Amino acid sequence: MLFQSIGFLFVLLPLFLVSLRLAPPGTARGLVIFFFSYLFYSGNEPFFLVLLLLSSTLDFFTALRIDRAVTPWGRRGWLIVTLCLNLGLLGFFKYGKMLLPKLAPLGDWLGLPMPDPELLRSLVLPPGISFYTFQSMAYSIDVYRGHVRPERNYLSFLNYLAYLPQLIAGPIERYAHLSAQLHALVEGKTRPNWSAGLDRIALGVIQKLLIADHCGLIVNAIADQGRFDSLVSSWTFAFGFGLQIYFDFAAYTHIAIGLGLLMGVELAENFLSPYQAPNIQEFWRRWHLSLSTWFKDYLYFPLGGSRKGRIRTVFNLLVTFLLCGLWHGAGWNFIVWGGLHGALVGGYTLMRGTRLVTRMPRVVAIALTLVVVHVCWVWFRLHDPEKILVVLKGMIGGHGLDNGAVSPIDGGFLVLVMAGTLLLPNAAQRWPGSAGWWESTLLLGVALAALLNIPQIAQFIYFQF
Repeated sequence: MLFQSIGFLFVLLPLFLVSLRLAPPGTARGLVIFFFSYLFYSGNEPFFLVLLLLSSTLDFFTALRIDRAVTPWGRRGWLIVTLCLNLGLLGFFKYGKMLLPKLAPLGDWLGLPMPDPELLRSLVLPPGISFYTFQSMAYSIDVYRGHVRPERNYLSFLNYLAYLPQLIAGPIERYAHLSAQLHALVEGKTRPNWSAGLDRIALGVIQKLLIADHCGLIVNAIADQGRFDSLVSSWTFAFGFGLQIYFDFAAYTHIAIGLGLLMGVELAENFLSPYQAPNIQEFWRRWHLSLSTWFKDYLYFPLGGSRKGRIRTVFNLLVTFLLCGLWHGAGWNFIVWGGLHGALVGGYTLMRGTRLVTRMPRVVAIALTLVVVHVCWVWFRLHDPEKILVVLKGMIGGHGLDNGAVSPIDGGFLVLVMAGTLLLPNAAQRWPGSAGWWESTLLLGVALAALLNIPQIAQFIYFQF
């Protein structure tokens, strides 16, 4: 079930909110959160519920063992156990198809049992496994570091990892931020913000159905026809996908935050107008904040961050971004995409204090960052190296200057969307509905019209990660 579906917004969500309201504070409310979160997650694959429950249970008990261990080696040993379990499950389901068949000859030589190739081909990636795995790993590491006390209520921990609004695609919430709010929700001490929540949900529905999905239609039409070889069509393809993935993921975040507000829970912001960033480093401080800060806190800083010289800093950035790319998918193109961003951020770090950077006009800096980011999006969208080379060659006019498969209407739509993206404030800076009742009414009216008049519902892009 999808956030932007009629079934969720007008059936499951109202049932959830009413049940939460009617249940007495305490365990009963906790059970309501658990039931509806797992019901929402179940979809057509009950096995995914078992996997989520198994992962949550293992992390709950290993965190308790970390806290009870009396020696540093004991604490470290239990941390290694939980990290290996989490990364093992994530690696098998996300990268098994890519890696295990290539390791089969080595397994046969060593006499190790290997999974059935037919089983690997039939594997389906559990929705949200990358998100809840990273959220759980952050919790275990924070317990190990002594930053948080371990959760001793099993039901509360299950709800922390499976909380319905952010289960599938984040934000990747830290335990210290979300757990206290969920405890307050269970005890009936939160105050729902209906107006702000509905406004944020409406904005998300509008961005998903009217912007992201339409950008996707333009991009898919170009890709399906293989007409991304001209100057206009290649850049339209890149910028169209950049707008699609941004508004698609931002829309999910808006809806997730709005759902939380309906219950009195404030989820973390995930985007701060990244396409308005004047440099690539600032872009990553605004794009997918919960993931970028996760990698910063749990990988980049432990590697040494920027404390061990400029060369080591660049190396740490490359490692961090390569793994960030791999987190997005089991494909060489994601690794290249991550490596390109690592090289760009590393290069900017080396040049940050030079006159070329400090004297560059802000408008030029934003435009340059925007172009570089969207060139990199080509690797994210396409998996075929030959097609990627065609697009890159088209971007420099190597295949001609005609407009390819791009109609004036589609081109004008993308220009208007990009202009709004660059000029309008972010929802975290200027809250939707803040102009008064008329703006809230307009948002809800447009969202409802979109829901009732757009028959095809596309899933969110980040569901596949």
